[in-house]
Amino acid sequence: MTTELDNNQIHIRPFHPSDAETILSWCKDKHTFRLWSADKYHSFPAQPQEMMKLYDNSKMHPLTAVIGNAIIGHFILRFPSEDKRCARLGFVIIDDQNRGKGYGRQMLRQAIQYAHLKYQVHTISLGVFCENISAIKCYKSVGFRITSNDSYLIDGEEWDGVEMEFAIDKD
Repeated sequence: MTTELDNNQIHIRPFHPSDAETILSWCKDKHTFRLWSADKYHSFPAQPQEMMKLYDNSKMHPLTAVIGNAIIGHFILRFPSEDKRCARLGFVIIDDQNRGKGYGRQMLRQAIQYAHLKYQVHTISLGVFCENISAIKCYKSVGFRITSNDSYLIDGEEWDGVEMEFAIDKD
């Protein structure tokens, strides 16, 4: 018997409001939730309507990664500048039951391709907390490089983070 994840090919599609509950369920505890969302949500656990309110912004482009009909990952693209030559990835997450299987790398490659083809983006940046070692390794594996260090106040504690960047070849 085969399952819908057997072909393992991730596709990126627009985020649907019905995706929110599934995506939010992947953060099982407050610490994991903050690693994913930093201070963008007021409380844990977040509710789908909070996600929808956060995404009700014309500068945010939320996308969902699927295999068949199964939601496997999620991220947003946003554009810090009007010319859209640079994009920023945020809220990058893979279903907690499917981490460590290469889906993160697939999703990131799809995100890079999507941003470049749809918006002609030349550079993509993101921020990640230093203790999220598996995410940093994943980002590095597709070509992101660390460009700077920073720290953030999260729930009254200082968390160290790094900024990372991916430069798209201009063929």
